[in-house]
Amino acid sequence: MKKPSLLERLPKHFDVGWAKFEFKLKAKLRDEGDDCYGITDFNLATITLESGMDDKLAHPTIIHEVCHALMETQGLGGSEHDKEGSVLSTNEIMTEACCRAMLMFKNLNPELWDLLFVEFYNEEK
Repeated sequence: MKKPSLLERLPKHFDVGWAKFEFKLKAKLRDEGDDCYGITDFNLATITLESGMDDKLAHPTIIHEVCHALMETQGLGGSEHDKEGSVLSTNEIMTEACCRAMLMFKNLNPELWDLLFVEFYNEEK
């Protein structure tokens, strides 16, 4: 029997404390007219992922989208289109934000943490 894909094993939600982002899968995902693998929507609290990805592509894509939600939670929001939302910071401030975000991720989402950082790498061996 074939093991379910990483996308099939995702929990329904990803908790960042102030919101639970729902994971959604969609074929032929597009963002502003361009093909893409993932989109994080802060207004709808969703993370939409391209449904056709294999595990080797899905893994970094999921982590990338989760990081968008984590960085927003640490006050590091904005986009490349939002020049007023740009963040000027120091290595120490960014490191502390990343550290706190990753610890929050692990503490609030142990199932997803294990899937992405334990099971995934154990399966590659």
